[in-house]
Amino acid sequence: MVLYPGLLMVRLAAVLIACLPVLVSGATASDAPHLVAVDNVVEPYVGRDTPGLAVLVMSKGTVLHKSGYGFADIDAERPVTAQTIFDLASVSKEMTALAARLQMQDGLYDEDTAVADILPVFADQASDDRAIVVGDLIHHVSGLTDYINADEESVSGTEATNAVVVNWLADQPLDHAPGTQFDYSNSGYVTLGSLVAMADGADSLNGVLHARIWDDLGMESTNLVVLAEGVDPDRMATGYSGLEGDFELSHVPSLLEGDGNVLTCLDDLALYETALSDGSLLDEQAIKTLFENGTLDDGSPINEDGAGYGYGWGLETWGGDQYATHSGSWMGTSTYYQRNLDTGMTVILLANGEDISLAEMAVDVEAAAE
Repeated sequence: MVLYPGLLMVRLAAVLIACLPVLVSGATASDAPHLVAVDNVVEPYVGRDTPGLAVLVMSKGTVLHKSGYGFADIDAERPVTAQTIFDLASVSKEMTALAARLQMQDGLYDEDTAVADILPVFADQASDDRAIVVGDLIHHVSGLTDYINADEESVSGTEATNAVVVNWLADQPLDHAPGTQFDYSNSGYVTLGSLVAMADGADSLNGVLHARIWDDLGMESTNLVVLAEGVDPDRMATGYSGLEGDFELSHVPSLLEGDGNVLTCLDDLALYETALSDGSLLDEQAIKTLFENGTLDDGSPINEDGAGYGYGWGLETWGGDQYATHSGSWMGTSTYYQRNLDTGMTVILLANGEDISLAEMAVDVEAAAE
């Protein structure tokens, strides 16, 4: 349940990476492919803006660079590795939306299906216009109000469940009519997570993601936070706040599914990215639909500060190339996933510092890897 800081990536001109001095001391030992030029980009941030960092660079499904830097736990001096488990925060949304797309491929519903057809609690949702449909949830145009700011502790607190939040949302007035305005919505993705679970007859979104995505791809270290008790604590990144090397512990647990809280590591994300590249889960044409911009009811495309929004991905053009990106930020974690849809270059950054900004780093990492 993270707050996405905006769709438009902060783009800076890429530096000439090859001219930078070689600094490799922060990278953990690994048999994975390794680019010294990427080390040069990321190492100045480690220990200053975040205690630890995990970096994955791939090109059309092939790993070019996979390394950990700094500490997953400062007190224990435990290093970050490709097996260190991070909270993806809002980067989790793309997996919720992918599960929905897989269900659509199976004919369970489509974007125009009324949410109330699958989640009957929305049957009486107040609106003078039309019902909320699945596509509204996916593209952040539903008008659902923000559960995070709810006065009720049962809704906004750490013990809140999807059932509680969804029931509360169905009883609230909409912030605006569906399909008329883009508003980045954690509420929409919690609702989508519950809808995806209901459509498959599953007890939780976690079960659907395992059955439809993670298990098929061999992502054995990936789970939703609801099952965090089953995750090896020695592999979990400890969360921190702070900058300039002054870090404090930071962690606020959540039981919610759909808008965040996926726990995973670089090794598993390499499998996931390969599947997006080679059509393991969806054919090439269906994969393209994940990166198609949503539209409002008047036919205008989503345009939030110059960027659109697909299936859990912010969409923009930079330097003549089409990009799909998403950031995640929550207590003790900051993440970034960037796909260049034209060149096939992907950069994934996972940090256990909540205050670091990763968009600029991703731009420079991509340039270093080219």
